[in-house]
Amino acid sequence: MTSTTQSLYLDVASEPAFAVLHAAAAARDTAVVICPPFGFEEISAYRSLREVAARLAEAGYPTLRLTLPSCGDSGGSPRDPHRLETWTAAVAAAARAMRELTGATAVVAFGLGLGGLVAHRAAATGAPLDGLALWATPAAGKDLLRALRAFARLERPLFFQDRPAPPPPPEGELEAGGFVLSAETVADLRALDLAALPIPAGLSRGALLLDRDGIAGDGRLADALRGQGIAVTEGSGEGYEALIGHPQRSEVPEAVVERLRGWLHGGSRIADGRAAAPVAGTPVAGTPAGGAAVAGTPVVEARMQTPDGPVHETPVEIVCDGVGLAGVLARAPGHRHPVAAVFLHSGSVRRVGPNRMWVEAARRWAARHGVASLRLDIEGIGDAGGPVAPYRTDGPLHEPRLLDQVRAAVDELQRRGIADRAVFCGLCSGAYWSLHVALDDPRVVGALLVNPRALVYDAGLGPARDLRRLLDDPFDVARLRRAASRQRMAEMARWVAATPRRSLARRHAGTGPAVPARIERLLSELEESGKLRALAFADNEPLEEELIASGWLQRIARWPQATVEHLPVRDHTLRPVVSQRWAHELLERALVPVLEAAPAVAA
Repeated sequence: MTSTTQSLYLDVASEPAFAVLHAAAAARDTAVVICPPFGFEEISAYRSLREVAARLAEAGYPTLRLTLPSCGDSGGSPRDPHRLETWTAAVAAAARAMRELTGATAVVAFGLGLGGLVAHRAAATGAPLDGLALWATPAAGKDLLRALRAFARLERPLFFQDRPAPPPPPEGELEAGGFVLSAETVADLRALDLAALPIPAGLSRGALLLDRDGIAGDGRLADALRGQGIAVTEGSGEGYEALIGHPQRSEVPEAVVERLRGWLHGGSRIADGRAAAPVAGTPVAGTPAGGAAVAGTPVVEARMQTPDGPVHETPVEIVCDGVGLAGVLARAPGHRHPVAAVFLHSGSVRRVGPNRMWVEAARRWAARHGVASLRLDIEGIGDAGGPVAPYRTDGPLHEPRLLDQVRAAVDELQRRGIADRAVFCGLCSGAYWSLHVALDDPRVVGALLVNPRALVYDAGLGPARDLRRLLDDPFDVARLRRAASRQRMAEMARWVAATPRRSLARRHAGTGPAVPARIERLLSELEESGKLRALAFADNEPLEEELIASGWLQRIARWPQATVEHLPVRDHTLRPVVSQRWAHELLERALVPVLEAAPAVAA
């Protein structure tokens, strides 16, 4: 069986929930809604859960990947009121939409972590769900909060090492992995106990409860469901840590996929003659783009309200060299600016950016400045085509062929008549590509770079930096264990063995007064272009150290158009919310002069 995909929105109390539908050409009578985990777990698992959805669709189960409101590309923000109620309504809307779109007679929710808690609550409050598959889902919200608090206590001291820590989050609020739960949401989750929350309509397809890598959960949930006459299947949920550990190294949970398909097969049948769901790129029947939507009805353009005004968002597909790139375009109604913004991935983190920063910036710039803002996934990231996990090491993220895919964003903006010039913004590898497309493409008028790891990439860069730290810093076994994985140590050893002694000494001295000639040429070209608008580094960033040692950072800071800042936090992806605010303020200051040089015009 083959499947097609379509990105869409569900209107949930006027708050759009982004979703991706994986439709099966020959569908069974059962559809699936995937309800994701929270925060960094959701970020890490996104690409692998895309593959899970594709596998289920290929097996005949139309599958919708739901993004909860105030998360990812959905509308809203974490501090909006009534998050638990809104999340619950989103799951119910997704279940109704799957019946409408696919003709399924049964809908099953596959919930992970927080997504499992919300899916169960939705079933208990009347959502049209016929089954629940819950993985790594605690019986009570307080258990999820306990784990998040433990994580937060471990990470916070590392972020401000050797620096005064900023004030803690507001009373009752929880900040973990760069993501926030408001005090109201924390209180609502603390009061949520699934074992005490009956499902009045029952579950005709039963419940599948999977543990977390062999760690058994609270048995009260299974007992409570059985006490309601619901058939419960319990099983091993190996692969959860590998799924949510890191976006670049997330692994598809093969055993869980097989277990889930087997459980679904036990209660489903082929529904011959039923129409397949819409294919990618076509509007959902009866819901024209931008039209008013009945609550829960799928639409292909979302209208959302931000603190700076209304914004419309539309999923975008760009085909480049046979690869389907995915994006979301944010625009403000009624006016536009001739300069657009393009936000690029950070490592393997999809278009939402580090800790959802690009979503917040894109909407603010669209509403406040009239800047159409495109958040883009290139090959192998987020919802773009390509292999499931091609970037397990950093090298493939810097392959020259990807420049054409980055440049295709400007082509698409021009093709749509939206803008003929653009500012690019990125962190890490996204900053690398923002720099190079600015130098390569005359249509790009500015580059906003946060924590770039390289100006010119080669395979020896990482091992050379690891070696330099070992030689320069006081030896600390604990620090070495934290910083150098077995893979990185092996890469460094192979690089040292393959590098001539003279070259090795030269590379180690490469952070002295001189830098390699090709970097000199690139920086000189960048200075002449005037396109570097913002350059920001957090603590302990190797490129900043190298630019300081060579004298180039001091020189860049004197460029009249460039804003250069150091962010006093030791975290590459700016997980502390206060550091996210610093970065937002810096990027805003750097953007305004670019826009002033090309005033906005009426639409």
